[in-house]
Amino acid sequence: MRLRHILILLMALLLTLGLASTTALADNEPGIRINGILRQVEPPPQIVAGRTMIPIRFVVEDEALKGQVYWDGNLRKVAMDCRGQYIEFFIGDNKARVDGQVKYFDTAPYIYRNRTYIPLRFLAENLGALVEWKAQEREAIINFNNPREVFAYYYYTRGTELEDNLHLFTDIAFRWFATNAKGELFYEYQDDYDKILRIARKQGIKTHASVVLMGKDPLHQLLSNQQSRKLLIGNLLDEVKKNGYDGVNIDFELMGYEDASLFTSFLRDLKTNLGPNKTLSVAVFARTGKETWPTPYQYKEIGQIADRVVVMAYDYSYTTSKPGPVAPLWWVKEVTDYMVKNIPREKILLGMPTYGYNWSSGNKAVTVTAKKLTEIESRYTVQKFFDTASMSPYYIYYDEQGVRHEIWLENEQSLNEKWKVAENNRLAGVSFWRIGNGFDDLYRILERNLNQ
Repeated sequence: MRLRHILILLMALLLTLGLASTTALADNEPGIRINGILRQVEPPPQIVAGRTMIPIRFVVEDEALKGQVYWDGNLRKVAMDCRGQYIEFFIGDNKARVDGQVKYFDTAPYIYRNRTYIPLRFLAENLGALVEWKAQEREAIINFNNPREVFAYYYYTRGTELEDNLHLFTDIAFRWFATNAKGELFYEYQDDYDKILRIARKQGIKTHASVVLMGKDPLHQLLSNQQSRKLLIGNLLDEVKKNGYDGVNIDFELMGYEDASLFTSFLRDLKTNLGPNKTLSVAVFARTGKETWPTPYQYKEIGQIADRVVVMAYDYSYTTSKPGPVAPLWWVKEVTDYMVKNIPREKILLGMPTYGYNWSSGNKAVTVTAKKLTEIESRYTVQKFFDTASMSPYYIYYDEQGVRHEIWLENEQSLNEKWKVAENNRLAGVSFWRIGNGFDDLYRILERNLNQ
């Protein structure tokens, strides 16, 4: 036991000496922002083996946390009590205990200028924060208020739903753009584009130019042709510059799995051209890792390239499938578990549906909006049920011909459970398809949770 402590002390001493020499040469130490406010750190943070290391007392005792740190000099042991978590570890040892559970540092704690340094990400994430690294500014962003991003899709929206709920959105992806196999960019439908953008920006909402392309063949033609990809990227950059968008959202669906690497390469080129000050967000199909079908999305690589990844955790039961829940809770949890293993959680936006499907015998299901549901309830005797296994509501009715219909959708209860998944997993926030479906259940959840 005595020999072990001697070795730990030697390791810590060598690491400290090494760090002292390297940090003395550093011209630009990384900055730290906590809940949006730049903090002055002394001694400053350091970059070790690609990790941002911070003096723990500075963060734990910060006014945003008001925690406590305890030091046992004889054992060289550190303990902290903060945000309901009790964490303890030894200097030079990569093992820690968080409320009794063993967890590991990827860079062992050390002492520098009489301060204990540990990896920022380990500390912040075990205290329930989101951490993001801004390379250009050389700043680590720590946000203890999460999830707070609400990334809404706008598509064929009519009425006052947008204006009535502007205060609930942080970002809106205007999905009025489409492209083709040649990389041409065009509006998919007519809208009052300038007026709507002004309304959103007046509220301080970030705006994203969202472009769609669906289908294996057109996507292959686009992605496999360097000139077509270059044309699309140029068109998107022109649109962002001309109309002042904060970012670009890519919604490419039904790709062939053979084009996965081409899609990743396209995203890398697009992000490089957009630069660090414009956001690249990418919509991807949900996956649990148990599927046998090959995927066209390289999730880990996309998570490294994109600033935000919208995980479309819906359409578990689709128009061509048997009647069932659109987004069963157990499946959404499995999807989330898989995604956080492959994509940084601070980049993930959990996609939620604000629509449903109406299945009838022998026919393909059709989409249900609030307006359609109201019409159905006014014409037929509709029985309402709730499936606790999937945490999903569903309706049954018979039409004039005696044909049985089964509607599965979401409501306030089911959507609130999904919000909890995003919150408990410390994701960047939530996304939803779409503004304009008329269901206000999600808005009630956002009102309640965002005002806490």
